Amino acid sequence: MVTMLGGMEFVTGTPMRLTAPPETVESSPLRLRCPQRPEVVAGQVVKRGDYLVRPGRESVSCYVSPITGTVRRVAAAEGPGGSSAVRGYDVTIEPAHPTVSTALETPPPRGRKLDAWFTAMRHIGPWNDRDGNVGLIAQLEAARNTQIDTLICVGLDEYPPFADRSSLLMSFPDDAVLGTLVLADLLGVENVSMLCSKIAPVLGRLRPCCKNYRLRLTAQHNTYPSADPTLVLHRHSRGKRRLTHGSNPVSQRAVIVTPWTAIRIGRWYTLRKFDLVRPVLIASAVPGAPLLLRYAFPGQPLATLDRELARVLREAPGRVIVGNPITGRGVVVTHRDKAIEGEAPYAAEPVTPEDLHLVSILDHVPAPHPTDCISCAWCAQVCPTGLQPIRLVEWATQRRNDERLLDHLPWCIDCGLCSHVCPSSLPLAQTIRVTVSEMGGGS
Repeated sequence: MVTMLGGMEFVTGTPMRLTAPPETVESSPLRLRCPQRPEVVAGQVVKRGDYLVRPGRESVSCYVSPITGTVRRVAAAEGPGGSSAVRGYDVTIEPAHPTVSTALETPPPRGRKLDAWFTAMRHIGPWNDRDGNVGLIAQLEAARNTQIDTLICVGLDEYPPFADRSSLLMSFPDDAVLGTLVLADLLGVENVSMLCSKIAPVLGRLRPCCKNYRLRLTAQHNTYPSADPTLVLHRHSRGKRRLTHGSNPVSQRAVIVTPWTAIRIGRWYTLRKFDLVRPVLIASAVPGAPLLLRYAFPGQPLATLDRELARVLREAPGRVIVGNPITGRGVVVTHRDKAIEGEAPYAAEPVTPEDLHLVSILDHVPAPHPTDCISCAWCAQVCPTGLQPIRLVEWATQRRNDERLLDHLPWCIDCGLCSHVCPSSLPLAQTIRVTVSEMGGGS
């Protein structure tokens, strides 16, 4: 039995007022990662809103083209470290026009029937997978056959020093509240809440909106990683429900969404058009520097967002992290040679993902030098679910106590704190992540 303790204090970042998405943006080639073999081929002309992928499973959203253009390449995406395992397919689209609209002119469904909204939302994907760590579509598909009694919009910043979610809530409070209540109405849920950090400017903007719409607002001190769905459900649901990492919150009769998903639904409901771009907030390596806002399509090259970001990507790509500095993904230029249409090998530059809003620029490239464990127990002290990471790593590397290992792995939420605090620079989180993948213990 795990205990939901631990976590770590970080300096809280300052939220900023963000502008709304522009009507149009300059176009650039897109490279979209699709979950299965696409329906399009190289040389095919696609229009904005045309399907690239229509998965057979309803729990996976369709992928539509955000722009009108020509498909230049369809290529199998390599697994980690260049392994032969295919991890989806990359579709590269060359735009047909110098500028492109940022929204799709399609109204939301009439009425408040979940099936109609689910079908409409699924067919204009992709949606980000940060909602409940499984994605909005997977949750709504499961909710069609399960009675839901809790809906939470989690506005706690995933990494407190970078106030990305707080900035979204402060900038679009009406849309966030409206989108949350639209989902609540579709799901027939009465226990609905907005969860945010105790930051005065954010509360000042949210409180009037929540009061007007009669939505419960819960503010808490944000200790990393309080925004994780496992911790959110345990602390903010009736009965302190226990959700293992990677499991669908619907299994605990709950749905969890992030601010941009709620804002997107709220704007769709009022403006009668659907945002295809997403906010990307660039965190500078300069201490105290404000976040830089850019709106981008999924698959848009990161280098097109900002000159300084382009320079770092060119000179020291290891300094750029998609996500936060603890759990984010490092960017690399991937050389692929698996073009389905038999094209020559090519280099794939880093692009904007569909699942994260934050891009972090580090002040240097980390170069850890692991040494022996000194039995300080810091990893156990900070673990938010009460695990002993060094013990799990020992069991995994020595292949001992596999049964106990399988019991504990689902409670690792992959926050990265154990590696962050380890004075010996041991790759604890990385080893556990690989073990979860190999043993299937995280779902």
